[in-house]
Amino acid sequence: MKWRLIASFAAIALLFLGSAFFQYGKIGEVRQSMNLQKQGMEKRIAAVKINQFLQELSSIEDELERENDAEQIKPFRQIHAALTKELAKLDFSDSSAAQEDLQALRTKSTDYGADVEEMTAQLQDKNADPLIVKARLDELHTLVTADNQNMQDISNRLSVAADRKASGAQVGSFKLLQETLAVSEIAAVLVLLITVAVAFVLVRSFAASIGRLQQAVGALAQGDLRDRIGSDRKDELGRLSQQFDLMVDKVHGMLERSKGIAVSLLDNSGEFRAAATVTARANEEIIKSIHGIADGAEKQNELSDETRELIEGLVAEVDGIGLLAGDMMELRQLAEQKTGRGLEAVRELQQVSRATSGKVDVMYRELDNLSSHTQKISGITKSMIEVSSQTQILALNASIEAAQAGASGRGFAVIAEEVRKLSIQSKESSAVIAMLIKQLQDGMEGFRAAMEDNRRLLHAQNEQTGLTIGSFEAIGASMVRISSGIETLYGQVDRTRSSCGQLRDSAVQVSDIAESTAAAAQQVLASGTLQDEEIRKIAGQALQIHDMSRSLSGEISLFLLQEATDNSSEQKQEGTTGKAA
Repeated sequence: MKWRLIASFAAIALLFLGSAFFQYGKIGEVRQSMNLQKQGMEKRIAAVKINQFLQELSSIEDELERENDAEQIKPFRQIHAALTKELAKLDFSDSSAAQEDLQALRTKSTDYGADVEEMTAQLQDKNADPLIVKARLDELHTLVTADNQNMQDISNRLSVAADRKASGAQVGSFKLLQETLAVSEIAAVLVLLITVAVAFVLVRSFAASIGRLQQAVGALAQGDLRDRIGSDRKDELGRLSQQFDLMVDKVHGMLERSKGIAVSLLDNSGEFRAAATVTARANEEIIKSIHGIADGAEKQNELSDETRELIEGLVAEVDGIGLLAGDMMELRQLAEQKTGRGLEAVRELQQVSRATSGKVDVMYRELDNLSSHTQKISGITKSMIEVSSQTQILALNASIEAAQAGASGRGFAVIAEEVRKLSIQSKESSAVIAMLIKQLQDGMEGFRAAMEDNRRLLHAQNEQTGLTIGSFEAIGASMVRISSGIETLYGQVDRTRSSCGQLRDSAVQVSDIAESTAAAAQQVLASGTLQDEEIRKIAGQALQIHDMSRSLSGEISLFLLQEATDNSSEQKQEGTTGKAA
């Protein structure tokens, strides 16, 4: 049975372990899929940034060509450097088409920067023919505009590829989670079925044996020692049943022997009880005579002991007073030291409190400055929200104009749409900033109130510190007067201790004489009392033995023994009679 239990629970544990390992592997796959999804989102964000950089570069290039202002090359170079850095971060090695688009975008970005640099060089050339410069600028502007639009198309394709990769990773994650959930449900059902099967086998195996054992135990509880289990099982229940039968056999033999002993003990205990009662009465008369002799000597000894105890108590109290006086001398010195240290500590606390008050004032002024700055930032944020709203309206108008232009305005429509999205994002970010500024201002108001409370508490602490210093100085003056009184008390206690010592020696001599007188009388009384107690104990024990013998005989008669099967009714009647007696 034990090995079947071990095997059953081992199977359940292995099933749990296998399910756990499977789930652990699936979790690793889900984590890998989520990493792929994260990479796709990062690439999507990078593609949006690249598109934004291209729009800004196109705007700067248009300004450069329209105004013929070579100074526009500085912001162009900064944005182009950021674009180059962002392109270097991207990697589409898992997709050949996307990788080719990325390589083409990098090449066109380099050519785009070179063409704009050439436009700047044409503008900065003072010796060139203006007509030739104008023609060359128009040619480069047309080329640069086409390259910019082409790069935006490539950026959009890269964004779509990154989005497709992230979506695929997300679908894979959901699929792995569904598989893990299905396996967990199957494992739970299998564990439940195995557990029910093991429980059924155990109940079926133990039910009959346990019922037989309960029946035998019930019979034993009623006093019937004739029943035996007689199990031939080899498992734990079988061994338990065999040991129960062996125990019943031993109890049966013990009760048979005890029954004979109880009958013999009942007869002898009656005679012993009568003899012990007569002896106890005679010894009681002897004790009364001895007790009268010892009373006189005991009273004399008690009076001597009381006198000596009073003197000893007086000496002990005087010694205690002397020890207390010595302790008071030591405590006086310690109190003077503690008072000095406490005065120094309070003075240091007063200095620290004053310095803290100065720091709190400085923090209060800095808090006012910070509040003023946050109000200015809040005004700037409101202006940004208004500008974003106006930009959104302008972008919408540009989209309408581009739609009216038809195919030639498609590029401008894309630009206007991105500008509108950026203005919306800018407006939302400005609103978030305004909300954070409002929370910061609310927190500063609470902090300002707390600082004001701290300032009042520090002022009250400074006043209490001054009062504490005055109290310590008054304590020091009182300690000087107390020291003089303690020294006078110590001298008086020393003289009293000497007088009590002489009185104690005289009382000890008187007490020794009285104790010797009472000792002889107490020895005789103690011997007689001890003898009387022992005789009384013997008489009581004889009575207890007689009662116990009668009770034991009655209790044994209640058990049903195998050799007494025919006379069971008579034994029950005798047991009932013994109990009543």
